[in-house]
Amino acid sequence: MENEKILMGSEITVRCLEEQGIKHVFCFPGGVVIPLFDAFYRLDHNITQIGPCHEQNGVHAADGYARTSDTVGVAITTSGPGATNAITGIANAYLDSVPMVVITGQVATPLLGKDSFQEIDITSVTMQITKHNYLVTRVEALADTIREAFVLAQSGRPGPVVIDIPKDIFMAKTEYQWQDIPKLKIEYPDINMETIEVAIKAINAAKNPMIYAGGGVIKSKAHEELLAFAEKSGIPVANSLMGLGGIPRDHKLSKGMVGMHGSQETNFAVINADLLIGIGARFSDRVTGNGAAFARNKKIIHIDVDPTEFAKNIPCEIQIQGNIKDVLPLLTKGIEEKAYPEWYEKIQSWKVPDRPVGEYTPRNILNTINAAYPEAFVVTEVGQHQMWVGQFWNIKRPAQFITSGGLGTMGYGLGAAMGVKLANPDSDVILIAGDGSFRMNCQELITVSKYNIPLKIFLFDNEALGMVRQWQKLFSEKRYAETDIVQCTDYLKLAAASGIPGYKVTTLEELTETLEKIKDEKGPLLVHVKISNEEGVYPIVPAGCAIDEIYYE
Repeated sequence: MENEKILMGSEITVRCLEEQGIKHVFCFPGGVVIPLFDAFYRLDHNITQIGPCHEQNGVHAADGYARTSDTVGVAITTSGPGATNAITGIANAYLDSVPMVVITGQVATPLLGKDSFQEIDITSVTMQITKHNYLVTRVEALADTIREAFVLAQSGRPGPVVIDIPKDIFMAKTEYQWQDIPKLKIEYPDINMETIEVAIKAINAAKNPMIYAGGGVIKSKAHEELLAFAEKSGIPVANSLMGLGGIPRDHKLSKGMVGMHGSQETNFAVINADLLIGIGARFSDRVTGNGAAFARNKKIIHIDVDPTEFAKNIPCEIQIQGNIKDVLPLLTKGIEEKAYPEWYEKIQSWKVPDRPVGEYTPRNILNTINAAYPEAFVVTEVGQHQMWVGQFWNIKRPAQFITSGGLGTMGYGLGAAMGVKLANPDSDVILIAGDGSFRMNCQELITVSKYNIPLKIFLFDNEALGMVRQWQKLFSEKRYAETDIVQCTDYLKLAAASGIPGYKVTTLEELTETLEKIKDEKGPLLVHVKISNEEGVYPIVPAGCAIDEIYYE
């Protein structure tokens, strides 16, 4: 790269993104970022700009991109409403620990603090939902600020960083020196070996142990280390929703999801374990239910890179701070090679036999789609369909399953799926959507069509906000307040308006025929899957109950 000497702030921004190896940015223009978009237009670079219909979906796209690549996601908005539209996407990334840099334009520095047109103090607004944020007031500090933001986004526990850049900083000039950015070597705190020895003794002494693996396993790319630890120790593995894929779902030690919609045998195993090893997990209320009941009669080991998680939700006797990828081999080396036949048998005894059900059910529908696309990335919106995917999809590898966990953001999936596909152009990307979530982001079909992003969208339509309706059915005496969606939209025509072919299925036979028809389709498509609004996600643990207080339909 030629070393340019004196550049405008807008040009420095583009060059700094190039330094970081960024190939895609998700961006929406506006008045104060005109100089930045002009720099993208004028300069020679290899960055592709993707313009969403709404900034929130652009941030979700950067989120999906980051989760399925080794790259920080990048989104760009204008000031005021552009920046505030991005807030939900930033919060979503923060709660799910996704590395992202969001560049927001700002009014010129002389106008700051004067309630100027489209002025919002976005650094104050996002203080609680970012790892860090910056307001750049000197063009001389711009390049180093951008470089530091990328380091922070990836270091330790990943997360989003916001850089707020006033318009006059984009237009000001200063000296710029290109930097070749080496692959970031993240420094982690030293692991306390005395604590490792204490943990090894506790593991070797346990009679009924369980592993509870969360999203931190995937963030730290420690799936191989988790598998080695589980196989040597013989300890079964339960996953949080965000931890699915940390161990292959069909592995003999994998027990699937634990918590509010976890299976009975998994929930019973976790709550009745005498030792629980939490690995990269937050002990969220959706997993633990009643905290006192969850922690009863057990010793808890908690392994996490972020010490603020220790004892935040559940007390734990043994706390190991460090990179999971480094911690697990130390434990694996020291533990005994064991098996627990009586414990396995007990867990199996808690398994509830599958009840006879009709043929056209969410489980069978998903199994059919999964069989057609076993290696695909599967992205979801939020709601019943999300939990069904978590329960039934055969998730084989880390980051194969992309969903909104901590914030539970309806409308997350379509934007995220765009980002996943752009980051992984040679892989199939499936979006499982619910009609309630889809109504929040369906305008992005325009974006999907504009850039010919070949997503396969399966829209589960029960004409309801299904999860909330299910709670109303169970706990509000069937008072379905504002959860039944009056069907006034032809989703196939909606897709067709953006040049996207659509298919409608109402039986498994039609679904099988449609999957055969679309297997060689090269562009985006939508399959409208009609289901009953009486379909529910079971089992369910009512909020605040112990996770062995399981409710079946």
